[in-house]
Amino acid sequence: VVEIASSAAPVHQVVLTGDKVDLTRLPIHLQHAMDGGPYISAAIDYSVDPETGHRNAGIRRLMLRGPREPGVDMVSPSDFQAIYRKAAAKQERLPVSFVIGAHPADFIAAALRLPGDELALVAAMRGQALPVVRCATNDLLVPADAEMVIEGYLDGRGWYEEEGPYGEVLGYYGVMKRNPVFRVTALCMRRDALFQTVTISGRRLDCTDTGHIGCVRTEVGAWNALRTAVREPVAVHVTAS
Repeated sequence: VVEIASSAAPVHQVVLTGDKVDLTRLPIHLQHAMDGGPYISAAIDYSVDPETGHRNAGIRRLMLRGPREPGVDMVSPSDFQAIYRKAAAKQERLPVSFVIGAHPADFIAAALRLPGDELALVAAMRGQALPVVRCATNDLLVPADAEMVIEGYLDGRGWYEEEGPYGEVLGYYGVMKRNPVFRVTALCMRRDALFQTVTISGRRLDCTDTGHIGCVRTEVGAWNALRTAVREPVAVHVTAS
């Protein structure tokens, strides 16, 4: 992981803060016919555990609720949920940055649930030095070659609103949920930024992006289990379906 200056980071070619941020100007769209609203589906969240200092990365969906206050799906157990609960217990803000438009290997790293520094895991998955840049309005490091970054924080006092329904990865619609609202403080992007979307659900689950990302994570889990039980596994293949 190599930190570079903001002036050298492609994702900082355009930096919008405060009232200049308007997420409704991004091509955020309805993904499934019965979704509760337009969603960002390809957001990789970056945060830091306030107790351990470990950097965390995960894949999150954001529901558009207005120019600067998207809802964040945080119902399923995850490291990100645990980190937020630690901050909320102390009524402290949790800085978070969401990367949209990332290297394909970053999604694999974000989907794996492995202990340790997950920003370093992103670099390891790429197999080369990872250029990172410090965010404009919080103290987090994100990949400098991203297409765009949405910066902000989750309120430590707990601000929850209804989020959903949404077409889930297993092929059904999830119900309305109470999820935290994210307060946006900055939108940084390349001048020619591409808005990335990943396919989540549909009639052919084996053709979705999440199906293929998920099967890699499942292969890792199966490999670790076999290595304990069999000692010498040769190969593991999990089909995307």
